[in-house]
Amino acid sequence: MQPAIAESTPLPNRKKTRRNWDVWLLLLPCLLIFIASFLIPLLYLFIGSFHPFDSTSGMGEGWTLENYGKFLFDPFYLGVLWNTIRIGLVTTIAALVTGYPDAYHLVQTSGRTRNLLTLLLLSPLLISMVIRCYGWVILLANNGVINNALLSLGWIEKPLKLLYSELGVEIGMVHVLFPYMVLGIVGSLERIDPSVLRASQNLGAGPVRTFFSVTLPLSLPGVFAGSVMVFSLASSSFVTPAILGGPQVKVMSYLTYEQVVVLLNWPYGGAIGFVLILMTTLILLIYSRLLNQSKTGVAIQ
Repeated sequence: MQPAIAESTPLPNRKKTRRNWDVWLLLLPCLLIFIASFLIPLLYLFIGSFHPFDSTSGMGEGWTLENYGKFLFDPFYLGVLWNTIRIGLVTTIAALVTGYPDAYHLVQTSGRTRNLLTLLLLSPLLISMVIRCYGWVILLANNGVINNALLSLGWIEKPLKLLYSELGVEIGMVHVLFPYMVLGIVGSLERIDPSVLRASQNLGAGPVRTFFSVTLPLSLPGVFAGSVMVFSLASSSFVTPAILGGPQVKVMSYLTYEQVVVLLNWPYGGAIGFVLILMTTLILLIYSRLLNQSKTGVAIQ
């Protein structure tokens, strides 16, 4: 009997191995599309960023660091990089401050009310980003709805500069990216065990202290996930800054488009794009480090 048992023991391992292969086979089409349509062009652009510019072919022969040096030692381009990072950070903070209460309230509701609130939250995603931006043009223009309302109330004497400004871009960004922040925080809040909150209250903590000592620390993974999505999309966005910011608001995505599509300078456009990727990744790593250090645990004293 013992030899038969010994021979049957590898079966679970074989089943597990087969299950793993099935998963990879299901993922294979998506992986091939991702590699062919994203990774390979990105790698080609990265390699091209180390070539000189040729007015005839667009990409010359040889290798050079001139494209990165031209960007890093030019105050104009560094100012555009700082504008892009600042818009991304302001958008992320504004989306977090306004989105966390909305996510918290959404988790507390149930039934038809929650379904309605979720529909209202996701409804902007069903509309084209271009249409939403032009809707903000109507609202933010000098003779738009907001300025006309403020003028009629006597709160301002002349129209505010909302359109074609960083403020207008940030307002449009928050509207576009708000659902991503809320959904990230909702997923984290839903995973909090209600018994932990009840234990905190039983130990004498009030609602405010329970929130800051228990709910907020346990929801930090959702805050990080939502912040990563919002900052990444905001810092690389092209449509919203182009429509709401115009030529007055320069961002990295517009510079990349200008160099690659308008001037056909692929090497320099690739260098600008990868500087943006590097800076965005660095900021996210710093943010992740700070967030991990803030996880001091749940402690009721």
